[in-house]
Order: sequence, then structure tokens, then C-alpha cells
Amino acid sequence: MTEGQRLGEILRQQRERKGITLEQAAEDTRIREKFITALETGDHRALPGAVYTKGFLRNYADYLDLDSTELVALYAAERMTTPEPLRRFEPMRPVMRSGVFISPTILVPAVVLAAVVLFVGYLSYQFASFATPPRIEVVEPPSDAIATKTDFTVRGRTVPEGRVTVRVYPGPDTFPDIRPAADGTFAVTVQLRPGPNHIEVQVIDTAGKVSLLQRAVRLEAVAQATPKSGAEQPPQVVVEQPGQLAVITNSAVAVTGRADRGVAAVTVNGTPVPMGADGRFSTTIDYPAGTHAIRVVARNAGGAEIIETRTVTVAFTAAVVTVKVQEGSAWLLAIVDGAQAPGTGRVVAAGTTQTFRGRQVTIRTGNAAATQIVYNGQLVGALGTPGQVVELTFTYSN
Repeated sequence: MTEGQRLGEILRQQRERKGITLEQAAEDTRIREKFITALETGDHRALPGAVYTKGFLRNYADYLDLDSTELVALYAAERMTTPEPLRRFEPMRPVMRSGVFISPTILVPAVVLAAVVLFVGYLSYQFASFATPPRIEVVEPPSDAIATKTDFTVRGRTVPEGRVTVRVYPGPDTFPDIRPAADGTFAVTVQLRPGPNHIEVQVIDTAGKVSLLQRAVRLEAVAQATPKSGAEQPPQVVVEQPGQLAVITNSAVAVTGRADRGVAAVTVNGTPVPMGADGRFSTTIDYPAGTHAIRVVARNAGGAEIIETRTVTVAFTAAVVTVKVQEGSAWLLAIVDGAQAPGTGRVVAAGTTQTFRGRQVTIRTGNAAATQIVYNGQLVGALGTPGQVVELTFTYSN
């Protein structure tokens, strides 16, 4: 450097001595070209401010192999003669060769957000796939129906990879492992029995999820001729309840229905059941928890019979105590969950049946021989001898 030279001359001469253009210097130093030009021409008003300018100057001096300390001191001396320019706040944009510059402060949150969205979407898809049962549609019969022939074809549509099982009650007759076609359609021919038939169509997919549909098809049997009596209509019976595969909770199973006029007798699980003048019948069955079969048989005077079956599931979520007073009256008191049950604490006539439900049920009787107990579907029996006072507590536990 020559004494008396100005800052700009020193910078420009050194740059030209090295054969460096303004464009190359701006690209190499990341200093905007207009600021380099302002430094070399001494245009202090075009510079951003003293603090920023000193930083640019140090970088530029080092780039040109000049003493940055001396040049900064020279800049300070020249600046004393130049009024401080007004501050201009302009966005600083980095010099880029080409393309789009994405800073880490933008890229990292964007990547994290995308990962979260993909993960939540994956979980939603997996949950939907796991929780949704396979679709199933029975197109034949589309609803409950009446048939006139024993051969009956059940048709439907489900997922192509599913396995279909068809059951027909009474029986049951089971048609397992029916494989749908590529479009999910399936068909199977079953045999109907005279009267009501309950058809159950079940599909299980590859994930083990199950869907179930039911149809009721009644076979209207035609009269069959016999050599002795000619045309004779077989007996008919309709079981109104329970429904097939019904679930009964905290109660005995009620069996009700009606028979036609040609029916002479109805039995439920082998026990005769009285019929009214209109052919209606009803009874109750005490079952413990579990799955049970009910068999209803109707016979006409000629000995012909028809059989209806039902499969039910019985469950208990409380202590259910049924008290039957038989062969004599009895003083009876029931305490349910600490409170006296209405209608107890008095003498009860023979033939009376009462049921109590709660977490804890206490029965006290003044005539143990006449007091029969059924607890959660299981017969306990008489509580003792005639005139004996007995108290018994039943507590439900899961």
C-alpha cells in the first residue's frame, strides 16, 4: 500500500492485480457485488452501515491477501469525513449459483410433519382394516321368505378371500368352507324341513374377523296322501321365542309359540306343555350359564310330528334367585343388596314363584320344606324340613 492512497483504490488495484473480476469476487466472498463496488469507489452511502461494512471489509481484505486491520482503520478514518448514511433495512438474500435454497429451519419441520402425517395415516389404515368386519350380503333370499320345495339355494356376495359357512336349523345342517368366486359371489343348496327354517350365513376373512347374517325361510309342506286316510296335513308349530342364537341374561328362558288345530300335544325338551284353545303354549326353562339346545315337538292324533329346535346362550351378571313355594305355604323374607324386597316379609301361598336379582340376595323362610330355590339357573332344591326356619345368602362374583 502507498501512503496517501484511499481505501477504494487499494482494494481495486489489488483485485485487478490478481486478475479477479467483480462478479468472481462477489461469488467467492458471498458479498453482494454492489457492496464491493461501493467499497472500491468510496461510496459510503451505498454501504449498509459501519458494523456490517467492517465485516465485509475484513472478509474482502483477507480474500485479496491484504492486511484487514489496516484497511478497517483506513475505512474508519475516511468515514469520519463522510456523514453516517441513513440505515436501510433490506432483506439479505444469499448469493446462490442456481436452484432453490431451502434452509434447515424450514426443511426439518416439514420432514417431521410429513412423517407424522404418514404415521397417523398408516395407523388409521391398520385400525380400519383390523376393526372393520368383512362385508357380506345375502341376495337369495333377500329377506325372510316362504318356500314350497325342500331344495333351496342360498346365494350371496362377500370378500373374495373369505371363507363362508352356512348352517340350517333345525339340525343343524352345516355347509363349511365355501370358497367365493373371484367377484366374491357364492351359492350353496340346502335342504329345508317343513315349517320354519333358520339359515345362518357366516364369513371369516384372512384377519379372523367375522360377519354374520340370518334369514328365516318357512317351508310350506304339501299334504301327503296315505292309503288309509287319504290327504293328511302334517302338524304345524311356530316357536315365537326364543329366537335362534338368542342371548338370555339374568333370566330363565321363556319358550312361547302356537300350534295348529291338528296338534294334539306339544313337548319342550321332553316335558309336556299345556296348550290354550287357540293353540298357544308357553313355559320357562332354568339353564345355568352356557349354550343350550331347546327341542320343541308337536304331534297330531295320528302320531305324525314336527320338530323345532333353538340354540340359546345364557349369561348372568348378578345373583338371580328364584323362589318357588310348593306343597304348602311359607313365611318368606328376601333381602336384596341390604334392602327388603317388596312383597316379602309375609306368608306366601303355595304355587307362588318370585325372582330376586342383585349383587347379594338373602332368603329367609319359615317352612324350609316348601321352599324350592334356583340360583343362576341351577336347582338348589328344598331348603330343609317342614316348619324349619332357614336363612341362605347368595353373592354374585365375576
